[in-house]
This record gives sequence, structure tokens and C-alpha cells, in this order.
Amino acid sequence: MSTTRSYPATLVPAARRTQADSDPIRVRDVLAAVIEQVMVWHDRVRQRRQLQSLSDHMLHDLGLGRADVAAETSKRFWQP
Repeated sequence: MSTTRSYPATLVPAARRTQADSDPIRVRDVLAAVIEQVMVWHDRVRQRRQLQSLSDHMLHDLGLGRADVAAETSKRFWQP
């Protein structure tokens, strides 16, 4: 029975290393990170719009006032 072992790139001789071993950044990883960030931004905009649409009674239940809402909704989409 054979088993497959995986060794860290530093233990593999340079002659046997592949491009994938020496280049840890891959296009799909970068693309996935970009898509994830855009989704975070979109969700942030959606949540701020929903917060802005709440009634004063609902805001009071959350412990927020109109000034809190104005401060949050005035932020740009990239600002947490």
C-alpha cells in the first residue's frame, strides 16, 4: 500500500519544486478576495440603507437615535 506525503516547499529540492510551490499567490485566490471584499461593501451599503429606513420607535428599541443613524449612514461604503 502506498501513501502520498506532502512536504513543505523548503524541504523539497529546488530541482523538484513546481511553479505552484514557489508562487503562493494564485489568480483565483486574488479574484476570490476581490469578490469577497465587494460582497462586504455591498452588504454594508444594504445594512445602512435598512438602518436609515427604521422608524424612531424601532431605533429607540435598539438604543439608537437619529444622530447615530446619521453618523453611520454618512460613512462611505469602504468605511467600517
